[in-house]
Amino acid sequence: MPEHGPSVLRIGSYGVDADALDRLIARHGAKALELPAGGGSAVRWALRQAALRALAAPPRVAGRWRDVDLLGTDGGPYTLVFRGEVARFAETVLRGDISLSVTTGAGRVTAHAVMTRGSGPARPSHEETEVCR
Repeated sequence: MPEHGPSVLRIGSYGVDADALDRLIARHGAKALELPAGGGSAVRWALRQAALRALAAPPRVAGRWRDVDLLGTDGGPYTLVFRGEVARFAETVLRGDISLSVTTGAGRVTAHAVMTRGSGPARPSHEETEVCR
């Protein structure tokens, strides 16, 4: 059987109104959404939500957005870190990488997470799963 490169399994997209998110953070504080204060909050929120959608996480897992973290500076590149229940779920569906992209403009942030199938074996099970992109 011939070997092929990675193929796209799922795409998760999420758009957010940056001003609305800033108002939410002003009212409840950045800690409420576990986001850093200042610039980049809308980007980080949109990327986390897009990643959960790419995983096609069921509601019991998708509601655990606090188990998804982004390491990196506001300008990227980012590394996704899944913890707890999200990490356990990701281990069952993730067989490659998740590539991230962001578009910003006119007060809106749209993030896309593309999950691809790698050619290697399934990842070993851990309590924390790190996906670089």
